[in-house]
Amino acid sequence: MKARIIKQEGYRCAPEGARVVLFGYGETVTGKVAEWALADGAAQQITDPRTETKIQSPPETKATPKKRKTRKKAAD
Repeated sequence: MKARIIKQEGYRCAPEGARVVLFGYGETVTGKVAEWALADGAAQQITDPRTETKIQSPPETKATPKKRKTRKKAAD
């Protein structure tokens, strides 16, 4: 996941635990920092434009119809 910081003051967080890191305005962040910034409203998600690939499903095969057996009437 990628996000761009949109907050003018930047975004502060501690991705490694104890040390706080300041990410500046317009900087691109990835991973858990991007998730945190999006959750806090300090970033905007960057989407990757991907070309759509056409998915081809296998052709449908119909089962052959089963023949019904006729019962013979018992002779009286």
